[in-house]
Amino acid sequence: MSFVVIIILLLLACATYGIFKTISHPAFITSFLWFCILLIYQTVDHGLYALSDKLYGVLLLWNIGFCFSLLAICYVRFPIFVNWRYERYNSAMKVLLPIFIISLLIAIYGLYIKGNYYNSDNIFRGIRESSVLAMEGEDDFQYPMYVTFAMAVVGQSVAVLISLLYVGKKKNLFVIIYACLVLLFFVMRSNKYAMAQLLLAFLAISSYNNTLSKRKFFVYLVCFLGLMLTVHLLRAGDGYEFDFVKFISVYFLAPLPAFDNVLNTHIDYISDFHGEYTLRFIIPFLQTLGFSVEGNPDPFNLHNWTYTPLPVNVYTIMFSYYVDWGYWGIIVFSILLGTFWGGIWKGMEKGYKVALVIYSSFFYMLVFQFFADFFFQYFWVTFQTILFALFLFFSKNTCKNRI
Repeated sequence: MSFVVIIILLLLACATYGIFKTISHPAFITSFLWFCILLIYQTVDHGLYALSDKLYGVLLLWNIGFCFSLLAICYVRFPIFVNWRYERYNSAMKVLLPIFIISLLIAIYGLYIKGNYYNSDNIFRGIRESSVLAMEGEDDFQYPMYVTFAMAVVGQSVAVLISLLYVGKKKNLFVIIYACLVLLFFVMRSNKYAMAQLLLAFLAISSYNNTLSKRKFFVYLVCFLGLMLTVHLLRAGDGYEFDFVKFISVYFLAPLPAFDNVLNTHIDYISDFHGEYTLRFIIPFLQTLGFSVEGNPDPFNLHNWTYTPLPVNVYTIMFSYYVDWGYWGIIVFSILLGTFWGGIWKGMEKGYKVALVIYSSFFYMLVFQFFADFFFQYFWVTFQTILFALFLFFSKNTCKNRI
């Protein structure tokens, strides 16, 4: 079964590349990514448990649903009633740039005081500890109101940076200052995947614009691994002994046997209603409307470690869809996400810069499918980023286009 699925994924990746002649297409990235991970898993001595045929089966379901729906949407014509075919962002950026610079300074200060509150000896570890406590609902630290507002603003800092560097016509001192502040902010967050979002956004644009040489790719790879390791070591405790093989296994391979364990143990993770993992973002609204729903108190399974044999509590992108609705969840959401990425890609091909900004901002979601679901687990952030990008490139000239 493993050999058959690996070959099918390779053929799917080759077919996608043959059609679109680019490695930046979401269907190619998805199929080739899973092909590489499965091939590495089968050929490298990583010490993790063997994978069952069930996992290979659901991976095949996921890739077929995602890739075929994505390819289908690329050939569908549908109307767009507002012209977002701007070659650059609109005049609102003149006001937004100083606001974002000030907000980043405040947010960086906020992270410093929060990290110092939890661990005065290692603020990076303190920031990480606060993130875990927040997921568990036990974070007792309160930002001042002005810091809370600044944190909300800088949530769109990547979209602004991409627009300034790759869509704008001029690079001035303020843009350079802004870029440095964004980098510092992401390092301070002590979150490896937040850092990866930034670096992968640049990689995505370089790949799409056909400016990604072998040398530049090597530089991206070194920076990516270097910054991931830096953040990992900065937040580590005293006496921590770094093991590179264990680091790679835990973050890149272990989610597969962890999800395989979910598929084969038949544990009912639902505590209230089906959909409480995938659609957890609507629970506050349901509660406001008077519905008696609580949702899962531990949506990230922080207390449900799976031993692979390495301890891990992430289960690939498919976990929430599966525990909510079983195999149908995997099929339906692979089609939904494939349709979304197909629409974004089609907009890029038709020259919509806003689509390029959205694509690069979300590129990390494609790359980290093997780790977790970032689209629906943080859906309000996803939704806000899309709206903000549309706002940046909004034109008053409306017209009916077909893309």
